[in-house]
Formats: sequence, structure tokens, C-alpha cells
Amino acid sequence: MATRFSLFVQSPFEDTRSRPELVTVTSPAGSIGPGPSDERMYVVEPLGKTRAYGLNRGPLGTPYLYLPAWAGPAAAPALPDAQGHFDHYRPGEPGFMAAHLFGCVRFTLDVWERYLGQPLEWHFRDGYDRLEISLLPQWDNAQYGYGFLEVGSQEDPLGRPLPFALDFDIIAHEVGHAVIYGVLGVPAPGAEYPEYLGFQESFADCVSLVAAMHFPSVVDTVLAETRGNLYLANRLTRFSESAPHRQLRSANNTHTMAEFVHGWKNEHELSQPLTGAVFDVLADIFHESLVERRLISPEVEQLADIAEVDARAMAPLQDAFDAAFARDADGFREALLDARDIAGGLLSKTLWHLDADYLDYGAVARVMHAVDAAETGGRYGAIIARNFARRQIGELHAGPRIQSRKQGSRMSRNLIPFDGARLPRMSYRERMLLARAG
Repeated sequence: MATRFSLFVQSPFEDTRSRPELVTVTSPAGSIGPGPSDERMYVVEPLGKTRAYGLNRGPLGTPYLYLPAWAGPAAAPALPDAQGHFDHYRPGEPGFMAAHLFGCVRFTLDVWERYLGQPLEWHFRDGYDRLEISLLPQWDNAQYGYGFLEVGSQEDPLGRPLPFALDFDIIAHEVGHAVIYGVLGVPAPGAEYPEYLGFQESFADCVSLVAAMHFPSVVDTVLAETRGNLYLANRLTRFSESAPHRQLRSANNTHTMAEFVHGWKNEHELSQPLTGAVFDVLADIFHESLVERRLISPEVEQLADIAEVDARAMAPLQDAFDAAFARDADGFREALLDARDIAGGLLSKTLWHLDADYLDYGAVARVMHAVDAAETGGRYGAIIARNFARRQIGELHAGPRIQSRKQGSRMSRNLIPFDGARLPRMSYRERMLLARAG
């Protein structure tokens, strides 16, 4: 029997009507212990921890790499019930956030390990046996790195905390980084192209999007809102507004690489053309499935292609989808689930054939096209080529980072113990000051 958790699919801070949903993960009941914890990961809520993991600076300014495991005091762990489940916790109760955080990580891993065809191997397996999933409420961010997945919180305008531990999108996004590192590893120093950073954010967004589509309520809500016209603003194409970088990221966007050839400010913005291309591939596969099932006509599918570039086509397109969805809502649902799995399969197989060193978006497009040719005989080749070309992916490349980090710095989550060993050594006095700070 699988283990039960209660998870918010939509953050309760973005939608006050949101209620946790009962889900099961593949871990057998009784196999997840206090924390929650299992043989691969554990949740801890440190008490007195004042710094996030990753690259920090000591009291006198010396940089140092701070990595797990937390050895100090911690809040009481969440406990399974007598049958080994964690759905007995209710929002607001001690233990609910820890259980929710673990459940979101395990649910996302379940989804993507199925697409990957095997359990995910942590990229830090040489250093740690298990992933430390850490709650750090006073920290305004969330991150995955060498041995850790750490989530903080924000405050609303009234000063009330908005914990990221209750936001599935944010958690699944960080698991997406774990998937990338587990398959690709960490790029070598000097081999990290700008578009690699955008790829990290884009693929992590796609991991979150596809994982969310495994909640029946999400699929049902999306179809109820759009009647199958995915180009309407809807729950599927929104990423959390309370995300650490404080901006709404949308899969359904019109950004192209032409916007970044002269430079870019952050990897979240840079990710948009690639995420948009992947979303368009998913939508076009969905439309093609609808045609094959005779739920819409080829003319409606062509109208959908026109609506991507001409807003005047949106009204007649919506009328056509409204009528078709009313005739066979179940057929639309089956087609969307098929498109989800085809897109998830394309993404996972593409990931297996990429290399972290010198990765750019053009490589993603070429590999996805080759994967489709090998897996389906090129069934979706035209869709892939059209949507990546529309974003000018492979044709144009990102320029230099504007107001970049100091020369030679590396993305914090990319850092490994070897990088820490190359940093300057703290003085005895600074180490003592650091130890007292917590």
C-alpha cells in the first residue's frame, strides 16, 4: 500500500479557496519514518540556523562554502500514523509543513522517475547518502544544491509569513534542478554557457508544469477554464507569483532569443524563450491528438496555429473549442493526458542525451528533434522544428550577462566541495565569530 500525504496543488497564499488534496506516493506505507525521512532523503527544521547553504561570507568577509548536514538542534519531526501515512496532519498544525514539503518532493520524483525510466541518482552521491530537505523560515529564497534542498518564506504586505514549503510549484521547480544535476552532472569550470543557466530554470519550470499535470484537479480545472484552448491564461501556464525571484513566470509567452543577444540580467528571464517553445510543442501535440481523435477539425488546428501569432484569431478559435469540448469533455481530457506524457517523454529523453558542458538552447532543439526521430520516426519533427525556430533558438544566442557576478564566480547550486577547498582559509578569530553567530 502506498503512503498518503495531503498536498496543496495551488498555494493557499495565492488562492485562499485552495484546500490540500489527498495523494499517494510510491513509497510503501511504513517505509517513511519520522521527519519525514527515508533511505534517500530527510526533512529537518533547524533551530538557530541563520545562514542558507551554499556560498557565504564570514564575519570578516572571507568566502566559504557551507554544506550539510545540520548538526544542531531541530524542531520535532513529523511522525507517521499507525499505518505509516502522513495525511493526518492538518494545515497550521506542527508537522504539516515538513510532511507537505517531503510529500511534494516525493510526488515530483515519482512523476519524473517514471519518465526517466529509473530512480534518480543524486549528483552528490559521492559526498552524501541522503538529500537534506531543510526548512529555513527566515530566508527569502529556495534552492537546491550539493546535498540540500532548502526552502524559506516571504512576507505579505501585512508582515504575515508565506512559507515556500506550502507551494508545490516552488518545491517541484527545485526538484527539477535535482533532476538536471542527477542526469547531466555539474558543468566543468569555464564550460558554463549563459544559456545553460537559462536551461536550468526552463527545465525546472517544465518539471513543475508536468508534475502539476499529474493532479487530476489541475487537468480538470485547466480544461474547465479553457475548454482545451491552452493559449488562454490558465492555471497550467502560471508559475508561482511568490517565487523567490518575485516575478510571474509564464510558459505561455511570446519571448524570443532576439531579446537577449545584447545581454541579459537574470536566468529566469533568459529561460522564457525555451520554456515557451516547450509549452508550444506540448500544445501542438495536444491539438494534433484532438484532430486524430476527430474532436476538432484540421481547420480548427490551423486556426490555433494562426492564433499564436495573430490575436484576431483567438475569438473564433475559442468558439470552436467551446463547441468541441461540450461534445466530448472526456476525449479532451484523454488527449491532454497523452500530450502531457509525450512531452514529458521527449523532455526526459532529451535530457539523457545532453551534456552540461557548453550547453546552449540550440543543442536542446537538435537533441529533441533527434529523439523524436528515433522514438517516433519523426512524428512530431515539424512541430519541434517550427516552435524552436519561432523563438530563434539555435539561430541567435544570449549575449553577456548584465551586472554579472564577480569574474570567476559560479552559480551557487553548481558548487561542489572541491570549489570550497579552493577558497581562502578563514583566520581562527573569524571562525570563532562565525561559530558564535550560528
